[in-house]
Amino acid sequence: MEYRFDPAWIDTADTTEVYKQDQRSRVWRIEVPDGGSYVIKRYEFNPLRQKLGWLIGRHPAQREIRQAARLSQLGLPVVPTIAHGWAISEGASKVWLVTPYMGQSLFHLFYHQKLSDPDRRGRILDMAGRFTGELIRRGLFNRDHKASNLLVDSSDWLWLIDSGGVRPMWSVRGGATRMIRSLQGNLAEAGAGPADLARLARTCSSYLEQN
Repeated sequence: MEYRFDPAWIDTADTTEVYKQDQRSRVWRIEVPDGGSYVIKRYEFNPLRQKLGWLIGRHPAQREIRQAARLSQLGLPVVPTIAHGWAISEGASKVWLVTPYMGQSLFHLFYHQKLSDPDRRGRILDMAGRFTGELIRRGLFNRDHKASNLLVDSSDWLWLIDSGGVRPMWSVRGGATRMIRSLQGNLAEAGAGPADLARLARTCSSYLEQN
């Protein structure tokens, strides 16, 4: 799917949600005149460090762009970066990224009790378990593997965001355990119960055994 994004929308479009605001980054959602919805991530840390990091190819935005492209080439469901650039904010030049709005996070759905239908909750948990298993099967470790980085779209498909933390897994057993526990811990914080967490781990293990 092709997207058209006008950088002017960063300052002119209506903000509908702010997902994050701290010293490292600001992440917010906008609605644009043509009816599209996008998520903008602007890096807020030291502008000089941003410029130096960009020059040597190690800015977090560059890692995220590269990794999202690689995962997409592998056929994994990752939210694409459709535009990026530099913008002046508070008198300093900072990097921004834009992705299409895909849906709310799995954390949000549990936290706001929007998965009351047990069949739907089970399907989405199974999808999260299989996706985790597929990353492990491919020898990939996601250091930020948590429910807040898994989006659920209008068709209940799962999408990964913040893919810059994905890297080769050096220890399969240790890496797999850390990823599953990280996802379970984040889900528990959102209100998932013991049965939900057990189902997630069981689905992941079953997927790995079958593949």
